[in-house]
Amino acid sequence: MKSSDDMIADLYERRDQYETDKKRKQAVRRRIAIPAIVVCLVMLLGAGVWKSGVLGKLGKRPASPAGNETQENVGNKPTSTPLPPEVTKSKDLTAGAGSGVAANRKPMDLAMREAYEQFAYRLFTQLPEGKTRMVSPFSVYVALSIAANGANGETLSQMDELLGLTAEERNAYLTAWIEDLTSGGSDDTRFTNADSLWIRSSLEQYVPKEFLDICAQYYQAAVYSTPMDRSTVEGINAWVKAKTMNMIDKLIEELSPETVMILMNAIALDAKWTETFDEAKTQKDYTFTKADGSTVKVDMMFEKAQGGYVENDLATGFIKRYKGGEFSYIALLPKEGVSVGQLAKSLKPGDIRILYNNPINGEVNIGLPKYEEEYKVELNEVLKALGVTDAFDAGKADFSRLLQRGAHVSQVTHKTFISVDEAGTKAAAVTEIAFDECEPRRYRVILDRPFVYMIVDSDGLPIFLGTYEG
Repeated sequence: MKSSDDMIADLYERRDQYETDKKRKQAVRRRIAIPAIVVCLVMLLGAGVWKSGVLGKLGKRPASPAGNETQENVGNKPTSTPLPPEVTKSKDLTAGAGSGVAANRKPMDLAMREAYEQFAYRLFTQLPEGKTRMVSPFSVYVALSIAANGANGETLSQMDELLGLTAEERNAYLTAWIEDLTSGGSDDTRFTNADSLWIRSSLEQYVPKEFLDICAQYYQAAVYSTPMDRSTVEGINAWVKAKTMNMIDKLIEELSPETVMILMNAIALDAKWTETFDEAKTQKDYTFTKADGSTVKVDMMFEKAQGGYVENDLATGFIKRYKGGEFSYIALLPKEGVSVGQLAKSLKPGDIRILYNNPINGEVNIGLPKYEEEYKVELNEVLKALGVTDAFDAGKADFSRLLQRGAHVSQVTHKTFISVDEAGTKAAAVTEIAFDECEPRRYRVILDRPFVYMIVDSDGLPIFLGTYEG
């Protein structure tokens, strides 16, 4: 039998063993728990980052033609262009529009070339003379073509007469042409096209699905529901800046309270010369003589080129090509005794194509001013002069296929930008077509002589009938 001292010693020993075992188990638990906690934290953090979109910004993001980003074909490499927050505040109405239905495509042919050229030259000659002008007939043509899809009756007939062909034909031609222009070229030549429609939120239910389908299928246009307030102005200007490669940063200052819809087209070109100008040969303060005989000083770029000379009865000029072969710069200098206005008015379908396809071989000394300009013009009177009148008349306009409420065109605004230097050319254009709601017709009914009255049910069946004869 153990003595008391031995028993006490055993108790201390068992206690020490218990404490040792307890510490060992706690250490094991820590070794298991700490990595588990770390894994959980990583998973939670990863979920939060993914939700915030940070991982999407680091990797490849899906394209969305009308969402928070758009995908534009630049050369053969699509690039994602995030839309600014001012735009994404507006509700997108194109989700699901035109899904599963492919647009008809019709390659460029003589009928489309002549229709487009006829429009382009007629539009150009109607611009106010006496100052530098620049217009993108392509941008105006696309914007008007989209609008024509919503027109009916005489309004559509007038637009078809100006634009040529039918709305269905233009859609097919333009979807193929836009695709060709935006997917061709090279890394040194970028061309983008974008379209959007902004609709007052209270009227979004009056936009026919057929029109949304056309916008989505043929033009990949974004259609936004918006309050038509200051936020809409900011959104439109932000959209314009994003879609013109920051060349045009603002188009509108404010919106009319009557405006219910705005249709936009924006294009941008950034192209490098195949053969750049030597900056050392650029002569500063070179004398440039204006049409009225006054002179100004410009920076004149010079070079000697081969095979780019062109000439006809009214002008001499040159062709200078951009990298990729999709675009070229053509300059025409009126011959002595011919004004620039006369030369502009002489242009007709086929003229420039003939010069472009038949340059004269030989060396040509080129002098081209280095310049950067902006131009803005209201096209209401220009389009009226070209035969589109009903679209602007609140009593005659018929855009029932675009908005199932009376609407007429209130303003067509066009703005362009161009910069030409030794390296190449940057150019952008935006066309805005604003629609106002037509005021409802006002009638007058004064019950100032005997009349019939009735009380009807929900089917219009008379429950009470009577006359009031005073």
